[in-house]
Amino acid sequence: MTANSFQITMRSGPVPGKSFPLKEETSLGRDLVNDIVISDPEVSRRHARFYMQEENVYIEDLGSTNGTFLNGERIATPQQLRKGDVITFGESVVMLFEKITQGTDATLVTPPVEYAPEPVYPPPTYQPPYEPETYQPPAQPAPYYQPEPIGADYDEDVVEAIRPEKRRKAKREGLPTWMIVLIVAIVVIVCVIAVTLYFMPAAWWCAITFDMLAGCPLP
Repeated sequence: MTANSFQITMRSGPVPGKSFPLKEETSLGRDLVNDIVISDPEVSRRHARFYMQEENVYIEDLGSTNGTFLNGERIATPQQLRKGDVITFGESVVMLFEKITQGTDATLVTPPVEYAPEPVYPPPTYQPPYEPETYQPPAQPAPYYQPEPIGADYDEDVVEAIRPEKRRKAKREGLPTWMIVLIVAIVVIVCVIAVTLYFMPAAWWCAITFDMLAGCPLP
């Protein structure tokens, strides 16, 4: 004949890997009066209880602050347990429900399987949505001006237009503008004086020379 026994093994919490056998009724909580004492702030003083009914095990939450979860869902009423169920008390204490089958004449009990604590993964970081960059065409360089060779058929104005260096050189070799204006002004003044002297009356000549010319003073 075979006999069944039940236990829960801690996967994460204060003592990972430790197994706790279940009786006809087993209480669990942080208070020392419980059958299974879990020293964790997430566990209430009287958190939950296990009880057997017709070879089945049930779990009941006793109004705990942080709740009892069966396979990731919080329970509000007694729930039947099945082999391999994961029970979570609060947020950090995780238990695995196990069913052990053995013969009545067996002298050895199958040792409980120790489970490594569940890895704690960091919460995913926020990744902003990808926005493709708008395409910017590369800037085109300015076209390089290559003057064409000057031939006999080109107009003189066109030749001078495409030879700015030659025009600037010619300007630098000629007289400055202010000097040309000065020369013209001097020539004009000399011409005016010459015409005035030529047509000036004799009386004026006598006055200018203080009557030192012949025939002065005039009668």
